Amino acid sequence: MRKQDLTKRYFKEVLRRYREASGMTQEQLAGLAQISNGFLASMETGRKWPNVDMLINLAEALDKRPG
Repeated sequence: MRKQDLTKRYFKEVLRRYREASGMTQEQLAGLAQISNGFLASMETGRKWPNVDMLINLAEALDKRPG
């Protein structure tokens, strides 16, 4: 399996795990990452994917490296 396929397969789970470990709700993380609650919920279910700017904002909000 290609690395890109693995990223798409597991991104939603990793995002949710990091958010829950930080103790944040979807609404809190969405606010800090400057995205809509609906878009964050769609990412956590695998229906949407972040662009580079969103990924950086999410990483900063979760105190994680974007990579």
